[in-house]
Amino acid sequence: MTFRSYEMFVISEMIKSSVIEILRTFSDEELLSFEEFIRTPFHNKNAMLIRFFKILKEYHPKYKGVNFTKENLYLQMTGKSKYKDTYIRNLLSDLHNLAEKFIQINMIGRDNSLERLLIEELKNRDLYEIAAKKIKSFEKKVTSEKLKDHEYYLNKNFIYEMNSFLIVDKTLTDNFRKEQISCIIKLYMITLMESSFYLRVEEQRVRIKHRFDFLKHVLKYMEMHLNEFEDSPLLMIYFYLWQCYFCEDDERYFLKAKEYFKKNFSALTKIDKKNIYSVMQVFYINKIDKGETEYNKKYLDFLLEMLNMNILSHKNNDSIGLNLYRNIIILCLMLNETDILKKFILKYISFVEKESRHAVLTYSNSQLYFLQGNFEKALELCGKINFNDLLIKGNDNLYFKNDIKTLTLKCLYELNAFENTISQIDTFKHFIRNSKLIKDDVRKRFINFLNIVNRLIKLKNKFDASEFEDLKLKFKNTKKIIHSAWISAKICELENKNV
Repeated sequence: MTFRSYEMFVISEMIKSSVIEILRTFSDEELLSFEEFIRTPFHNKNAMLIRFFKILKEYHPKYKGVNFTKENLYLQMTGKSKYKDTYIRNLLSDLHNLAEKFIQINMIGRDNSLERLLIEELKNRDLYEIAAKKIKSFEKKVTSEKLKDHEYYLNKNFIYEMNSFLIVDKTLTDNFRKEQISCIIKLYMITLMESSFYLRVEEQRVRIKHRFDFLKHVLKYMEMHLNEFEDSPLLMIYFYLWQCYFCEDDERYFLKAKEYFKKNFSALTKIDKKNIYSVMQVFYINKIDKGETEYNKKYLDFLLEMLNMNILSHKNNDSIGLNLYRNIIILCLMLNETDILKKFILKYISFVEKESRHAVLTYSNSQLYFLQGNFEKALELCGKINFNDLLIKGNDNLYFKNDIKTLTLKCLYELNAFENTISQIDTFKHFIRNSKLIKDDVRKRFINFLNIVNRLIKLKNKFDASEFEDLKLKFKNTKKIIHSAWISAKICELENKNV
């Protein structure tokens, strides 16, 4: 298998500047809008910046090449060959400030923030009649939205508050207060559930526990008045997911959440879709952690569905999240899905953030070579991974490190390098036992794996039928163990050779 060179993915940067990074993200339409923006005297009175931008945009969108240097930009701007760095740095800095201002204005205009700010300011200026007309128009727009998410209830509550202020001296009763309280409750519930989901996902990843007592009270209230929340699909999805997790991963609730998710998928925002997919993964992981290995294939199919729906990460630049990427790699390894893994790497390695891409490609190829039976090459790549290029903190790379430690051990075993394997087991055990982040049940899975591999090595060196039968029984009764399929295959190999 020959992979495309990593170098083809690297963007050659001859000028390192934050404004260049920003300009790279601009579409052709945004580039034209930005040029109009900097030509407007209200935003920019420096004609040199307009000229400088016209030169820069010739290099859009890659902003690279032999001519894309500060020296050449200086020559084009001044006609002088003796370069002055402060001149170009100042232009880049000023353009950066304008680019940020342009993004801010675009961002405000993209949602309802600008309209809320305008209505608020009209009210502050005592322009009540104009404000009332704007509120009426805004309310019509908000009410027409199909998805009743966090933004929807935020807007509805804003409208209620503004209307309340405008009529406070004109009526004795606010007949909309009941609806307002309902919106406040729904906004609060969505916010609480979303925030709690982050904690739930964190619990699944590392050794940490959070309290959800208050959330349980909220869910109980919602369950008692469920028909009042049917108009909010997002809230219903969250409700059934939480019911699933609090009821020992009851699949009935999970399937109900999936039903609502599928039915309302097109109306959900991309960030909501990614959040829901992330939270749903916990269900599959919990099932697998309980020894229900048939969920490995279901989990892989679920993640591949995410890819097909183009839900790769929380970002808008179509980069793939490392946790999603890793989970697909490991599931392919566990299920011996060589073809799926090969196609996945080829298609999605270019979606990995460029600063992590080389390390991730090495990590991916090490797993693929192992599946293909090239244990020497897999072992070689295990020693070449720079974990500092993956996640931000060393501790964040815990699972990647454990993957490679496990793969290294398996490669050594396959290559009959038993002395090195035993040494690796001792080192790995020490690492697992001393890690403060690894959850206790995960720690137990690793320790059980290491103990059984250690016994397999002893039996390969000196076979004992009684000891082998004891090992088979031990493995059969051990639910908490990693890479059980590989262990089972090694036990079968040993049995076929000696029995």
